[in-house]
Amino acid sequence: MGIGDVFVKSVVREVGRNYGKAISNSLLGDRHSTPVRMVGGSSNTTTNTSKRGYKNTLHKICKTWTIKGHIATFNVAQNMYKSFFDLVEEAQQDGLELIEIIDLMEDYIMMRNQLNKVRQALIQLEKPDLESKVDNMDDNMLQFWFELESGLVVPDLGERPKGFFSRKAKEEWDNRKQQSDTMLSVKQNILEWRSLVGA
Repeated sequence: MGIGDVFVKSVVREVGRNYGKAISNSLLGDRHSTPVRMVGGSSNTTTNTSKRGYKNTLHKICKTWTIKGHIATFNVAQNMYKSFFDLVEEAQQDGLELIEIIDLMEDYIMMRNQLNKVRQALIQLEKPDLESKVDNMDDNMLQFWFELESGLVVPDLGERPKGFFSRKAKEEWDNRKQQSDTMLSVKQNILEWRSLVGA
């Protein structure tokens, strides 16, 4: 592993860790947090939407790439990798919210399926050195998620407020409980990914 690889891994880990902490701080520190929007059939985040309905650049790459030789195929993986971290940066600039993390998780799952196809194509093209570089990209993205999970702290909210005059406090507690449950689900998903790859 070269110095460049070590630097990239450390940056990815730091970004992931900061993401997790920012999400936790927003839940722990904001007494007036609004309910998190749960992921349904479609997401509310639409960046760089084109006439063909691609949600973002990453979606477009994943849905349109084809095998065109080893260099072009490897470039597909690089473009996916860059586009994923562009989405990470956009989410960070917008102010991190749980819904954005969930959207990123969905994007990552979609992209990882395509990244595996790129790796298989490079193996068939007899370019194991390029396939190994794609594998390193995949490792970096997994490290991002593992660090994010380690930074997420699910708060202990205590008991739900009681009493006739505590309607507002109950609503706030319910909102925070919904966010806390979603955060726990995010952590569990990432821990499952970790167990699947044996990390």
